[in-house]
This record gives sequence, C-alpha cells and structure tokens, in this order.
Amino acid sequence: MITLGIIGIVAAMTLPSVVANHKAKELEVRFKKAYSILWNIHMRMISDYNGVYEKFILVDTGYNNNIPDLTNKKYEYINVFKKYLTGAKLCTYSNSYLSCNAKSVIIKYKTYTGNKDAHLGSDVISDKAIVTNDGMCFFFGNSRNRNARIYIDTNGNAKGPNRLGFDLFAFDVDKNDKIIFPKNIGGGSEDAYEGDEELEDSVGAVNPCSIQEKTNKYNGFGCSEFALTDKNPDNQNLSYWKNLPK
Repeated sequence: MITLGIIGIVAAMTLPSVVANHKAKELEVRFKKAYSILWNIHMRMISDYNGVYEKFILVDTGYNNNIPDLTNKKYEYINVFKKYLTGAKLCTYSNSYLSCNAKSVIIKYKTYTGNKDAHLGSDVISDKAIVTNDGMCFFFGNSRNRNARIYIDTNGNAKGPNRLGFDLFAFDVDKNDKIIFPKNIGGGSEDAYEGDEELEDSVGAVNPCSIQEKTNKYNGFGCSEFALTDKNPDNQNLSYWKNLPK
C-alpha cells in the first residue's frame, strides 16, 4: 500500500509536466509547419510573379492613405496567396472573424506572458483571412492599407491558446523580398504600457518577446525568431519551446 501511495504521489507530481511538454511540442510542430508553408508560398510567388514586395506591397503603406489602390493591392495579395493553399477558405467580415464559423465575434489574442490583450487592430482580425483545411489561419497587415505584416495562427482561433509566441506569430516582408522577423523600429510606442500605473508614461518596445514585459501589449510580436531557433528570449541557453511562460 505504501508503494502504491508513493507511485500515486509521483504520478500526480509528474503528470502536469508531461501534459505541458506534450502541448508545447504540439505547438512547436504546428509552428514549424506554418513557417514552412509561408516560406514555400512566398518563394513560389516570387517565381510566378517576379517578386512579391514590388507587385503586392510596394511600400509599407500604413501611413499613405491618400493612395487609393493600396487596399485593393492588399486584397489582391491575399487572393493570390490563397491560390497556393488547396482547399483553403477566405473568411471575411460578413461570414465571421478569421474562422468562417458563422460566429462574428472578435477574437481576443493575449500577449506572450498572457496577462494583457495583444495589440491587434480590429480591422486586422475582421477584414479578410485565409483558413486552411486543417484549421491554420493566415491574416495580413496591421492597418487597413498595410500588408507587409503576415500573422499566422498555427492551429486556428477556435482551438487556442490564442497567444502571441504560442500559436500566433508575426512575420514581415521587406523590400528585398525576404521574410524577416519583426524588429523594434524607432523609439517604440508611448502606449505600450497602457493601464500600468507605474510604466504608463514610459516608451515601450513594439516587438518584444520577454517574460520581463508583462504589461507591454506588444509583447510577443518579436517571438518568431526565438521560436524558429528554439532559443529562449530571456536565456538563450534554454529551449524556447520547453520554457514557455505559464
């Protein structure tokens, strides 16, 4: 009886760790699959259209609202991207946000540490998105007219955890037609720590990935690089996927 009791205690102590490791591995596999899909589509588009940036993006158009065809260029990019995904569906504002499940509820994504809503514009997650036949979701841009940013929800918003650096990742397309990781550009954002009484007046990074940035609503946009190299952003001697924040 004593032996059985000890076994039960050990099992109770180790089971949560086993479950967590299994979930992390599943997220890692989905991320690698998503990145491979993105990379292959991007390379095929470069070959088929003699470039992506010049043909479909031109400039990072977030602040050039006086150019009328930029929104149409974004939609053209999405429609062409979808052609490379057999069986994929295009989700729009009218048939639901991101998931095509007829439930028009704006999806709330969390930051890397999970204690803030991620800063994703409502137009990004309610405009147009591509959903694959296995539930992966691609959506584009962080303003109405900007499509240099590509987001991937690796397992679809219906499954969760809907969290930056876990199942939601960001990538950028630069003017040299390279897929790059989001970088902190300029001086950062004055509203990064919105709601944090101590840091609210501070300028915060816009693409961080760190357990130290608990109240930064942009925390997690910079996690793609660490996820791909499997290096923990706060201690690169550790595995990214085996040390996800709780």
